[in-house]
Amino acid sequence: MTLKRFVVMVLLAGLTAACSPRGMISYLPLPAAAGEELVRVFVATNRNSFKHDDVELVRQQFGDRRSDVLRFGQIDISIPPVHELGQIEWPGHATPDPQRHFVTRNGQAYETQAAFLRDVRAEQGDSKELLLFVHGFNVNVSESIYRLAQLSYDYDSDMPAIAYSWASAGDPRGYVYDRDSVIFSRDGLEEVLTLFANDRWNIHLVAHSMGSQLVMETLRQMSISGKQRVLKRIETLALISPDIDEDVFVQQASRIDPFPEQTVLMVSSKDRALGLSAWLTGTPRRLGSIADQDLLGDLPVEVIDLSDIEGGDRTGHSTAFTAPVAIRLLRRLQNATLSALTP
Repeated sequence: MTLKRFVVMVLLAGLTAACSPRGMISYLPLPAAAGEELVRVFVATNRNSFKHDDVELVRQQFGDRRSDVLRFGQIDISIPPVHELGQIEWPGHATPDPQRHFVTRNGQAYETQAAFLRDVRAEQGDSKELLLFVHGFNVNVSESIYRLAQLSYDYDSDMPAIAYSWASAGDPRGYVYDRDSVIFSRDGLEEVLTLFANDRWNIHLVAHSMGSQLVMETLRQMSISGKQRVLKRIETLALISPDIDEDVFVQQASRIDPFPEQTVLMVSSKDRALGLSAWLTGTPRRLGSIADQDLLGDLPVEVIDLSDIEGGDRTGHSTAFTAPVAIRLLRRLQNATLSALTP
């Protein structure tokens, strides 16, 4: 093992130690108890599964292998009465307890896209708006689903919540594998965006970390291939701690037409995970740590700097999800934006 590889392994172990044991779905198919609140998460994934049925869906039988066939599902997550803003109350090594932990109450797989769309429509609120979340590096399928449930609940969203769970290795050693999976997963994300655009949904697209690279690559290829009608359905685009090279982002954005008018970058100079990513790629910083907005030229992008926000995860990489102060701030901004978009 080379010295550089050894150092990388030590750094990655330090950044991910707080996540151990890894998040796993706890399936308790019982009626919700007093004080629990259910959040329904819809799932589109290009992860390969061992079987395709409801039981396998809710027991996390979707791994890190890539599939060229999208699979669709739905999971009901119970939020415990003791939930704290910004947290996912994982059971860890304890016995899952719906009064103290996130647990899964129900789930189903869909054999057809039509059935999937039917149930998404059933969750429709006053307007046809949906939240599509694209996770980042080193995330397994249950972590992507539970994170969206927490995000949807904490941000008090009434939109149907859809997780695009791409084939991350879910392993801190899998950085290169995940970067290759981003390229592989572009067509799947395009298929999901097209599915909802054809059904005339207004899409609020949120991506975290390496998921931002996936989103930008997908929007770029759709623009080049003439999918402007689909791109027009993207109402807002939020890139949180984007793990993208600054020059690459500017070039990607220059080819996306129309570029989403409501585009936000959430950045932090204290993001340790992006600091490691920059070191690995031999660059001074990543887009999610940008300090000089002039580097973005005249792109219609709003930059929100979360560097001074206290609390949240210790790496500073998920502040927008995990720091209560940031959640309250961004929730106000979100509500103001949605109000401005309402006819």
